[in-house]
Amino acid sequence: MLVREIMTSPAHSVHEGTNLETALKLMATARVTCLPVVDDAERVVGVISEADLLKADLEPDPRAHVRPARQPAESRLTTVGQVMTAHPHTVRQDSDVAVLAHTFATTSFKSVPVVQGEVLLGVVSRSDVIRALARSDQDIAAEITRTLAETGLVAWHVEVHAGVVQVRGNGSDRERAAATSVAQSVKGVRHVTSPVADA
Repeated sequence: MLVREIMTSPAHSVHEGTNLETALKLMATARVTCLPVVDDAERVVGVISEADLLKADLEPDPRAHVRPARQPAESRLTTVGQVMTAHPHTVRQDSDVAVLAHTFATTSFKSVPVVQGEVLLGVVSRSDVIRALARSDQDIAAEITRTLAETGLVAWHVEVHAGVVQVRGNGSDRERAAATSVAQSVKGVRHVTSPVADA
Protein backbone atom coordinates (compact mmCIF):
# COMPACT_ATOMS: atom_id res chain seq x y z
CA MET A 1 0.00 0.00 0.00
CA LEU A 2 1.47 3.35 -1.06
CA VAL A 3 0.87 6.81 0.38
CA ARG A 4 -0.62 8.08 -2.89
CA GLU A 5 -3.45 5.55 -2.53
CA ILE A 6 -4.69 6.99 0.76
CA MET A 7 -3.52 10.64 0.87
CA THR A 8 -5.73 13.70 0.53
CA SER A 9 -4.86 15.79 -2.50
CA PRO A 10 -4.95 18.70 -3.05
CA ALA A 11 -4.33 19.73 0.54
CA HIS A 12 -5.25 22.87 2.43
CA SER A 13 -2.18 24.99 3.18
CA VAL A 14 -1.15 28.39 4.48
CA HIS A 15 1.82 30.75 4.10
CA GLU A 16 4.19 31.94 6.83
CA GLY A 17 2.62 35.40 6.77
CA THR A 18 -0.94 34.10 7.18
CA ASN A 19 -2.72 35.50 10.23
CA LEU A 20 -3.18 32.97 13.03
CA GLU A 21 -6.92 33.66 13.11
CA THR A 22 -7.18 32.72 9.44
CA ALA A 23 -5.22 29.51 10.00
CA LEU A 24 -7.36 28.63 13.02
CA LYS A 25 -10.60 29.09 11.07
CA LEU A 26 -9.29 27.08 8.12
CA MET A 27 -8.23 24.24 10.40
CA ALA A 28 -11.65 24.24 12.08
CA THR A 29 -13.72 24.37 8.89
CA ALA A 30 -11.56 21.84 7.02
CA ARG A 31 -11.59 19.57 10.10
CA VAL A 32 -7.85 18.93 9.98
CA THR A 33 -5.35 18.81 12.82
CA CYS A 34 -2.42 20.23 10.89
CA LEU A 35 -1.78 22.50 7.92
CA PRO A 36 1.31 22.49 5.69
CA VAL A 37 3.02 25.88 5.45
CA VAL A 38 4.27 26.66 1.94
CA ASP A 39 6.24 29.40 0.22
CA ASP A 40 5.24 31.17 -3.00
CA ALA A 41 6.55 28.21 -5.05
CA GLU A 42 4.36 25.76 -3.04
CA ARG A 43 7.43 24.26 -1.35
CA VAL A 44 6.80 22.98 2.18
CA VAL A 45 8.65 25.12 4.73
CA GLY A 46 6.80 24.05 7.87
CA VAL A 47 3.60 22.79 9.44
CA ILE A 48 1.20 24.40 11.87
CA SER A 49 -0.72 22.11 14.21
CA GLU A 50 -3.46 22.47 16.77
CA ALA A 51 -0.77 22.53 19.46
CA ASP A 52 1.03 25.38 17.67
CA LEU A 53 -2.17 27.43 17.56
CA LEU A 54 -2.61 26.95 21.30
CA LYS A 55 0.65 28.81 21.88
CA ALA A 56 -1.27 32.06 21.40
CA ASP A 57 -2.47 33.53 24.70
CA LEU A 58 -6.12 33.01 25.63
CA GLU A 59 -8.00 35.50 27.78
CA PRO A 60 -8.60 33.91 31.21
CA ASP A 61 -12.18 33.40 32.35
CA PRO A 62 -12.58 35.01 35.81
CA ARG A 63 -15.25 32.48 36.76
CA ALA A 64 -12.59 29.78 36.88
CA HIS A 65 -10.40 31.60 39.41
CA VAL A 66 -10.83 32.39 43.13
CA ARG A 67 -8.61 35.40 42.77
CA PRO A 68 -8.79 37.77 39.83
CA ALA A 69 -6.88 36.21 36.99
CA ARG A 70 -3.65 37.82 35.91
CA GLN A 71 -4.10 39.79 32.75
CA PRO A 72 -1.95 38.20 30.06
CA ALA A 73 0.66 40.28 28.35
CA GLU A 74 -0.35 41.30 24.88
CA SER A 75 0.45 38.40 22.58
CA ARG A 76 3.07 39.06 19.96
CA LEU A 77 2.17 35.86 18.15
CA THR A 78 0.11 36.90 15.17
CA THR A 79 1.35 34.95 12.14
CA VAL A 80 1.78 31.32 11.17
CA GLY A 81 5.52 31.78 10.78
CA GLN A 82 5.87 32.68 14.46
CA VAL A 83 4.42 29.43 15.79
CA MET A 84 4.89 26.85 13.02
CA THR A 85 7.26 23.91 13.16
CA ALA A 86 9.93 24.42 10.52
CA HIS A 87 11.57 21.61 8.52
CA PRO A 88 8.72 19.14 9.12
CA HIS A 89 8.75 15.41 8.51
CA THR A 90 7.44 14.72 4.99
CA VAL A 91 6.81 11.65 2.85
CA ARG A 92 6.74 10.98 -0.88
CA GLN A 93 3.66 9.72 -2.68
CA ASP A 94 5.41 6.40 -3.40
CA SER A 95 6.36 5.87 0.26
CA ASP A 96 5.25 2.63 1.92
CA VAL A 97 2.25 3.08 4.24
CA ALA A 98 3.71 0.37 6.52
CA VAL A 99 6.70 2.61 7.21
CA LEU A 100 4.44 5.63 7.70
CA ALA A 101 2.23 3.69 10.13
CA HIS A 102 5.33 2.94 12.23
CA THR A 103 6.21 6.65 12.18
CA PHE A 104 2.73 7.58 13.39
CA ALA A 105 2.91 4.90 16.09
CA THR A 106 6.23 6.16 17.47
CA THR A 107 5.77 9.93 17.21
CA SER A 108 3.15 12.52 18.08
CA PHE A 109 2.49 13.28 14.39
CA LYS A 110 -1.17 13.24 13.41
CA SER A 111 -0.53 14.00 9.75
CA VAL A 112 2.40 14.72 7.46
CA PRO A 113 2.73 16.58 4.15
CA VAL A 114 3.23 14.55 0.98
CA VAL A 115 5.79 16.13 -1.33
CA GLN A 116 7.40 15.74 -4.71
CA GLY A 117 10.85 17.15 -4.18
CA GLU A 118 9.86 19.92 -1.78
CA VAL A 119 6.57 20.82 -3.50
CA LEU A 120 3.33 20.01 -1.68
CA LEU A 121 1.17 17.31 -3.28
CA GLY A 122 -1.14 16.42 -0.42
CA VAL A 123 -1.43 15.35 3.20
CA VAL A 124 -1.68 11.91 4.77
CA SER A 125 -3.02 11.43 8.29
CA ARG A 126 -3.34 8.72 10.91
CA SER A 127 -7.06 8.68 10.09
CA ASP A 128 -6.26 7.90 6.45
CA VAL A 129 -4.22 4.88 7.53
CA ILE A 130 -6.96 3.70 9.91
CA ARG A 131 -9.62 4.02 7.19
CA ALA A 132 -7.47 1.95 4.83
CA LEU A 133 -6.97 -0.75 7.46
CA ALA A 134 -10.71 -0.84 8.12
CA ARG A 135 -11.46 -1.90 4.53
CA SER A 136 -13.64 -5.00 4.37
CA ASP A 137 -12.14 -8.43 3.68
CA GLN A 138 -14.62 -8.85 0.83
CA ASP A 139 -13.43 -5.67 -0.92
CA ILE A 140 -9.79 -6.63 -0.42
CA ALA A 141 -10.34 -10.13 -1.82
CA ALA A 142 -12.28 -8.78 -4.80
CA GLU A 143 -9.53 -6.32 -5.73
CA ILE A 144 -6.75 -8.88 -5.38
CA THR A 145 -8.69 -11.44 -7.45
CA ARG A 146 -9.35 -8.86 -10.17
CA THR A 147 -5.71 -7.77 -10.27
CA LEU A 148 -4.46 -11.37 -10.38
CA ALA A 149 -6.73 -12.01 -13.36
CA GLU A 150 -5.57 -8.82 -15.11
CA THR A 151 -1.93 -9.85 -14.71
CA GLY A 152 -2.49 -13.39 -15.98
CA LEU A 153 -2.15 -15.09 -12.59
CA VAL A 154 -5.50 -16.87 -12.85
CA ALA A 155 -4.22 -20.05 -11.16
CA TRP A 156 -3.82 -18.16 -7.88
CA HIS A 157 -6.56 -17.56 -5.32
CA VAL A 158 -6.82 -15.69 -2.04
CA GLU A 159 -8.60 -15.91 1.28
CA VAL A 160 -8.79 -12.82 3.47
CA HIS A 161 -9.48 -12.73 7.20
CA ALA A 162 -9.12 -9.48 9.21
CA GLY A 163 -6.90 -7.99 6.51
CA VAL A 164 -4.55 -11.00 6.48
CA VAL A 165 -4.31 -12.54 3.02
CA GLN A 166 -3.44 -16.14 2.22
CA VAL A 167 -2.36 -16.69 -1.38
CA ARG A 168 -2.81 -20.22 -2.74
CA GLY A 169 -2.27 -21.78 -6.11
CA ASN A 170 -0.14 -23.94 -8.36
CA GLY A 171 2.72 -22.45 -10.27
CA SER A 172 6.36 -21.54 -10.24
CA ASP A 173 8.14 -19.77 -7.41
CA ARG A 174 8.27 -16.73 -9.66
CA GLU A 175 4.49 -16.75 -10.10
CA ARG A 176 4.03 -17.24 -6.34
CA ALA A 177 6.23 -14.20 -5.69
CA ALA A 178 4.29 -12.17 -8.25
CA ALA A 179 0.92 -13.17 -6.74
CA THR A 180 2.19 -12.32 -3.27
CA SER A 181 3.42 -8.95 -4.50
CA VAL A 182 0.01 -8.22 -6.01
CA ALA A 183 -1.66 -8.96 -2.68
CA GLN A 184 0.82 -6.84 -0.72
CA SER A 185 0.09 -3.82 -2.91
CA VAL A 186 -3.66 -3.70 -2.22
CA LYS A 187 -5.11 -1.11 0.14
CA GLY A 188 -6.18 -2.56 3.48
CA VAL A 189 -3.88 -5.59 3.43
CA ARG A 190 -2.02 -6.05 6.73
CA HIS A 191 -0.08 -9.24 6.06
CA VAL A 192 0.30 -11.82 3.29
CA THR A 193 1.14 -15.51 3.59
CA SER A 194 1.77 -17.92 0.76
CA PRO A 195 2.18 -21.59 1.69
CA VAL A 196 4.79 -23.37 -0.41
CA ALA A 197 2.28 -26.06 -1.42
CA ASP A 198 -1.48 -26.45 -1.12
CA ALA A 199 -2.70 -28.76 1.61
